[in-house]
Amino acid sequence: MGLRIIYGKPGSGKSEYCFKEIANLIHKEQKIYIITPEQFSFTAEKKLMEAIKEKAVINAEVVTLSRMAYRVINEVGGNSKTSLSKCGKAMLIYSILNNNKKDLKFLGKSDENIELSIRAITELKKHGITVEKLKEEIENIQDEYLKTKLKDMNIIYENFQEKIANNYIEETDLLTILANNLEKTDIVKNSIIYIDEFAGFTYQEYEIIKKFIELAKQVNITICVDNLKPSANPDTDIYYSNKITLYKIIDLVNKNNFKLEEPIYLEKQPRFKTKELKSISDNLYNIKSTKYEQNVENLNLFLAKNQYSEIENVAKQIKNLVRKENLRYKDISIISKTIDSYSSLVRAIFNKYDIPVFIDEKRDLNQNIIVQYILAILEVLSKNFTIESVFSYIKVGFCEIEEDEIFKLENYCVKWGIKQNKWKKDFTYELENKKQEIERLNELRKQIILPLIELKEKINETKTARKITELIYEFIINQKIEEKISKKINQLEEENSLDLAQEYKSSYQIILDILDEIILIFDNEKITLDKYIQILKIGLKNSGLGKIPRNARPSYIWRCRQVKKS
Repeated sequence: MGLRIIYGKPGSGKSEYCFKEIANLIHKEQKIYIITPEQFSFTAEKKLMEAIKEKAVINAEVVTLSRMAYRVINEVGGNSKTSLSKCGKAMLIYSILNNNKKDLKFLGKSDENIELSIRAITELKKHGITVEKLKEEIENIQDEYLKTKLKDMNIIYENFQEKIANNYIEETDLLTILANNLEKTDIVKNSIIYIDEFAGFTYQEYEIIKKFIELAKQVNITICVDNLKPSANPDTDIYYSNKITLYKIIDLVNKNNFKLEEPIYLEKQPRFKTKELKSISDNLYNIKSTKYEQNVENLNLFLAKNQYSEIENVAKQIKNLVRKENLRYKDISIISKTIDSYSSLVRAIFNKYDIPVFIDEKRDLNQNIIVQYILAILEVLSKNFTIESVFSYIKVGFCEIEEDEIFKLENYCVKWGIKQNKWKKDFTYELENKKQEIERLNELRKQIILPLIELKEKINETKTARKITELIYEFIINQKIEEKISKKINQLEEENSLDLAQEYKSSYQIILDILDEIILIFDNEKITLDKYIQILKIGLKNSGLGKIPRNARPSYIWRCRQVKKS
C-alpha cells in the first residue's frame, strides 16, 4: 500500500506510460482503475482499448471520481436521493434569496448574487467548510463589513443545506460522500489506481487520495513537472503551481506514514514529433526562452488584416484539404480562444464556401424559440391576456397560423382594443360590413385563446409548483409541440442546418429537465405565477452547465411522456 509519482515535462508520455504498464498488468491484477477528470474520460477509455489491444476488458476501467461516488452510494445506500444539477441549484438559491430578503443585509435576488452564492457554496464545500465551521469563523472576525457579508452567506448556505438534506445529492457533496464511505465498500480494496490528467486537487480530492492509498494495493499519480526539487524562483518556474500540488501530496504521505515508492521520471518528449513544437513547449511560457535558429518548416502563420480575412483563409484551406488531401469535413477542427467573437462570422463565411460547421458554444436559451414559446404562455397568463403578450405567443410560430392572418388579427385587436376579458367574447365590431372576415378572425381567436383560458382557470384553482408544472406540460402535449418540433428538426436536417437542428433537440430536453427539477425541488410549495416565471427563467439561464443524470432521478415528466406514448 503506497504511492508512486510518475512525472515529466509536457509530451513526455506520462499517460502512455500508465497505459503500457496496465497492458502488462491486465492479466495479473484483479482490479485496475484509471481515474481522470470528466473531460478526459472518453479519451482515456479509447487509449485503454488501444493499449490492451482488446475489444473489451473486465478488470480495468476508466472512471471519474463522481462516477465512483455514485457507485459507492449505490452500495452503502442513499441511491434514492435525487441529483441536483446547477440549474436546480440556481432555482433553489433564488427561492432562498427571495424568502430571506428581510434578513439579508447585502445580498438580494439578482442574477449576480445567485452566481455568487453558487460559487461560494461550491468553494466552501470543496475546502471542507461546513455551516457550523463557517459560523465559528464569523464569530472570530473583527471586520464588521466582512462579518455582515459572511452572515448573509451563512443564511443562504444553512437554508440550502436544510433543503437538500436527506432529499438531494448535490454535485459538490459527491466527493465528500466518496471519501467518507469508500472504506465501507470493496470497490478499491487491493486494486491498482492510476490518477492521470489532473492539474491540481481540492481538499475533498486529497481526502479521497488518502483513502485510496489506505485501501488500494498501489496508487500512481502523474504530475507535469521538470523535476522534484522545490522552485528556487517561483516567478520564472512555469511548473511552480504543479510543484505545490506535488509537495502537498508528499506531505499527505509523510503525515500518514504511507510508503512513497521510487518515482518514475520520463525525460524524453515523444509527443512533439517536430522540432518546432518541441521548441514552443520549452519556451512559450519561459522567461528565459531561447530563440529558434533553424528554418521553420512545420508551422504556418497567416497575417490577416481583420477577422473576416482570417476566417476566409481558414475556409480556403479547409476546401483545399477536402479536395486535394481527401480529408472529410468531420476530420477537421478549428480551435479558437475567443469563440464568441468569431462564431457569427464563421457561420456566414463557411456558408458562402458550402462548408458544414458545428460550433461548440454555449447559447442563451432565452433566445431559443421553444423557450420563447414556454415563456410566452406564462406571460399571457400573468399579464392577463394583454395584446402584446398574446401576439408574442402567436408570433413564436407554434400556433401554425399564416402570417397574413396574424397581421389581420393583430390589426383588428389593436384597432378595437381587444384585451383581457374581451378575448373571451366573440368579435362583433365590423361584423355587418365584413362578416366572413370577422367570422374567420373569431375562429382564430377560439383556436388561440380557449386553450389558454382553460389553462389559466386550472392554475388558479391550486397554485403549487407541482400543479403549475404539470398543467404546463399537459398544455404542451395537447398543443402537439413535440410533434411540431420533430417536424421542424427533420426540415432543418434536410436543409443541412445541423447546428440549429441540434439546438432544437437539446433545448426541448433541457426544458423537460427543468420542469422535472421544479417539481422535485418545490413540489407542493405554494407559489405565485410571477414567482414561478422567475424561477423558470433562472433555471433556463443556468441550464446549459449541467444535466440531471437520467438514472438518478425519479422524473415526473419522463413518466408522463411514457404514459402518453403508450
